[in-house]
Amino acid sequence: IIGYLSNKLPMGVVAMLSLIAFYLTKCINTADAMSYFGNQNLWLCVCMFICSAGFTRTQFVKNLAKKVNQLAKGSARKIFFGYMILGVILCQFIGQAVAEFSIVAPLLGASMDEIGVKRSKVMYPLVVALLATMAWLPMGAAYSFPMQVNSLFETFGITGFSMTVLNDMILRTPGIILVLIYVVTVGFNLAPDPPVAINASEIVSKNDSEEKLPAFQEKCGYVIFFGTCFALLISGKIGVDPWLISLAGAVLMVLCGVIKGKQINDALPVSYFAVFAGALAMGGALTNTGAADLIGNMIAAMANSVNSTVGVYFIIFIVTFLVTQFMLNGAVMWSLMPVILATVKVMGVNPIGAAVIIHIAATAAYSTPMSCPAIPLAMAAGGYDFKSVFKQSIIPSILMCVAGVLWISFMYPIF
Repeated sequence: IIGYLSNKLPMGVVAMLSLIAFYLTKCINTADAMSYFGNQNLWLCVCMFICSAGFTRTQFVKNLAKKVNQLAKGSARKIFFGYMILGVILCQFIGQAVAEFSIVAPLLGASMDEIGVKRSKVMYPLVVALLATMAWLPMGAAYSFPMQVNSLFETFGITGFSMTVLNDMILRTPGIILVLIYVVTVGFNLAPDPPVAINASEIVSKNDSEEKLPAFQEKCGYVIFFGTCFALLISGKIGVDPWLISLAGAVLMVLCGVIKGKQINDALPVSYFAVFAGALAMGGALTNTGAADLIGNMIAAMANSVNSTVGVYFIIFIVTFLVTQFMLNGAVMWSLMPVILATVKVMGVNPIGAAVIIHIAATAAYSTPMSCPAIPLAMAAGGYDFKSVFKQSIIPSILMCVAGVLWISFMYPIF
């Protein structure tokens, strides 16, 4: 963490040094370390970088950016709002934020380039909106969470309670609305121009200097990119893993000549690759050493000693939120859920509020590159350093915490 905050070394170098340190101190073993480089989410992201790079070479992106800018009358905020809504809609069908971001970010970036606005002004606000609204509305992806929670209810012998997709949506809505309003207004204005921010003028001049694709490659770029996105949307129904879909899309982009030579190397996010693997190593080390269990037991002890509904929900949120900044949010959510459900069973209260507060805390995981695969992806797309990401995360995290804790305390009181 000191290495990330100091910004003295590239983030990829810090990530690899941490992996080496965890291995040498036997917090992870060889099998663990190698598995992090083969993680499905990691390869999904890397391959989608290739697909996106091929797609941005087509005239579709440039023409769409011009059309969106015309409709928005050159307003960067209106352009951002339009693409944010598109991303939120996709979040209700695709279960992975990296997929939605990979689809929307190239289009949003091209529109910003068209009007000369740095991509650093929009990429982090976009990823916050996507993470906050993930599987929010009662559509495809939203049904998995209540089903998994109900299975845990049965496992722990918690009877008389059953969570529905509407429970999760209603309890998450106040915080989500506040965060969406924030990112479009204040968050959009506060997005920084980091030292390594991508400069729109440089990108425009680079793109303009490239020759237009021949007709065949132009069509291939459309078909492969949109085909890959559609396949990601229905991956669960067709039984094909998302990483394989994105890999096939990347390979087809190269085979069809949409992207080639140095363009392939330029599209490969080496630093992102290292940061993601390092984040997995940190999460694995905390799990292997029992740190997650230790924190979970602390939650149970504190919850039993606090005679306040707001206090109990606040403790659950804060502990989950803090842990998930250093471990992948999904892993944290499902590792802490059994501890929390065991606690509320002993207390004899409705478990739905506690389960959803964990879900809300996990979807507020946008402060560090270790918390969620989409964060380092956004850092690469927007040119952010660690400090700029952390600063931008403070207000939306507070909004999500306050709204979630107060609303759930009202809807599902414990005392």
